[in-house]
Amino acid sequence: MTTRRALLGAATVGMVLATASRGWSATEPAVVFDALGEMRTVYTPALLDQILATGTRAIGVTITDPKVEAAKSLAQTHADLDVYDRYYDAHPTYFIRAKAAADVDRAAAERKIAVFYNLQNSTPVEADFAAIAALRERGVASIQLTYNDLNRSGAGCFVEADPGLTPFGHDLIARLEQDRVLLDLSHAGMTTMAGAIAASKRPPIISHTACKALWNHRRNTTDENLRATAQKGGLVGMTQIRTFLTSAKTDNRHFYFDHIDHAVKVAGIDHVCIGSDRDHRVIPDTEEELRILLQEEGSQIKPDDWPLYLQGMNGPRRMDVVRDDLRKRGYSQAQIDKLMGTNVRRLYRDVVG
Repeated sequence: MTTRRALLGAATVGMVLATASRGWSATEPAVVFDALGEMRTVYTPALLDQILATGTRAIGVTITDPKVEAAKSLAQTHADLDVYDRYYDAHPTYFIRAKAAADVDRAAAERKIAVFYNLQNSTPVEADFAAIAALRERGVASIQLTYNDLNRSGAGCFVEADPGLTPFGHDLIARLEQDRVLLDLSHAGMTTMAGAIAASKRPPIISHTACKALWNHRRNTTDENLRATAQKGGLVGMTQIRTFLTSAKTDNRHFYFDHIDHAVKVAGIDHVCIGSDRDHRVIPDTEEELRILLQEEGSQIKPDDWPLYLQGMNGPRRMDVVRDDLRKRGYSQAQIDKLMGTNVRRLYRDVVG
């Protein structure tokens, strides 16, 4: 759900972050690595301190609206990278612009957040594969093959007749792997996804999805593709977007953990992670907030989709809720650590370097 609004507001935050009191606790939870989330440039020092207090030390952040016209998408990506780079570089006491798995370890040691950049569409690199290496050098560690619609590589999940992975898509996957960029298959149609998993030589990720066997949403993934991803050594990230999990608007948090349980049963504990796709702020349940969302997402979201968040997971401490509820579900500490961070850390080590 990352949108252009995520890029706004860096100037208003300014250098306040650099001078803010940290107020750190001596006791820290295990490292959280959110495979795909949000880290907006409007976050205040108080909010960032709460995020840090949950153990969050790494996150994949989408940098450009995946709906931007293909011909303009590379230029827009570089412009957006400039905005994010300036913001993170201006606040070195909070952030590390990450390029390798070792940066996660450094963030954990220094109590900062390692930020990896993600593209949710491959359109910025369609015209010239050389752009992949250039973006990789700027910190783009993962690229999604498709968004919701057709592109040169295959079909997104909104496409009724999915033609599967194209020859161009095969070539793109090979080049991503050559340049050590993680292949993300979120938003793909199931036939395109299956073909991409089969074509991959390095482990892929479906960074933010849920289980189609539990909730037949077009953004969710079949057991066959969950299993195939695991067999390639890859990861499946469980999103915290309510509409992918359930239609229930109240008393709904347990559905999230049902999806995690199912993914673990199908793919195995070593192949599931958290890919929240969520803001860290407390989002008010207001008509104004819904109006903004509808304006940003257009036909991709309906008024009945509101609210997007699960009860008890609307705010900066939601990763604490995930940790506590996993424990209540009977997961051991070692299993919780895998789901919340070490699995993604391993994948980045093996694929990104």
